[in-house]
Amino acid sequence: MSETSTLIGYGGRTIGREELALVPTPAATETHRPVPHHEIVQALVETLGFRHIGVVHDEYAVSPDGMKAFGVLDLETEMAGCRFSIGLRNSHDKSMRLAMTCGYRVFVCSNMAFAGDFTPVLAKHSKSFSLIDCLSVGVDRMQRNF
Repeated sequence: MSETSTLIGYGGRTIGREELALVPTPAATETHRPVPHHEIVQALVETLGFRHIGVVHDEYAVSPDGMKAFGVLDLETEMAGCRFSIGLRNSHDKSMRLAMTCGYRVFVCSNMAFAGDFTPVLAKHSKSFSLIDCLSVGVDRMQRNF
């Protein structure tokens, strides 16, 4: 477990990015376009990379039916013994919006606890949703507030 982030998954089980990519995504509807959990992580890591921010540790938890995902990413950005972390959550079943929180310490739990110092992203998966735009603006907000 990380020193700067806490992820409590279903039954205490967490997975890596490779396993996250195996979680199925339901078909889109006219008003809701589920975004695969692994694509969100991939886009976030890429967005951070464009800003020269690396990820040193990450882990994820997925509900038994694959509809909800939670994750924490510890960033290489640090100062005086502190390291920034990002917490994220996503759902395919409309039970919650895509959200990202960040801070010196983040807490993400499958019981819907979601805490950090700043929450730069809260987005619905509408048909006009742009993942890249959403995450880029979110990371920009994160950098401006820290």
